[in-house]
Amino acid sequence: MKEISRRTVLVGATTSTITLGLPLAAADAAPAREAPPVTSACADLGSTRVCVTAREVQDVTGLQYVITNSGTQPMSYTVWYVDVTGGPESGKVTETVEAGKTVVGYFYGAIQHCFTLHMCHEAESECVVLGPVCGAGPSSW
Repeated sequence: MKEISRRTVLVGATTSTITLGLPLAAADAAPAREAPPVTSACADLGSTRVCVTAREVQDVTGLQYVITNSGTQPMSYTVWYVDVTGGPESGKVTETVEAGKTVVGYFYGAIQHCFTLHMCHEAESECVVLGPVCGAGPSSW
């Protein structure tokens, strides 16, 4: 009878333990991946819809906001962003959107940062906050 070495026995035992210790589903599972950052968001404020999209444009993160007034009266809004990655807050911009019309505007912030977009009625009595949104990869509008 052929003699089995001690090393062969230990290697075989270790392999069996590893094989038996892992469920089949775990052995076949793909490696875990982080969810990609959110690049756009939308919200409603009364009869107005606002959307924001973040994109890396050259050496900045561009924030494009689109405000659509589906109401019957012109509306004025204050819009600004907050850099949630630690940068400064933007200045506030007032946008007037005629009834049934759409306004498109842009902000630019630090590259590879994430932002929340804030929009309030002119009197700042009602507001919405969108995001955080983050630029994803280099692209252009």
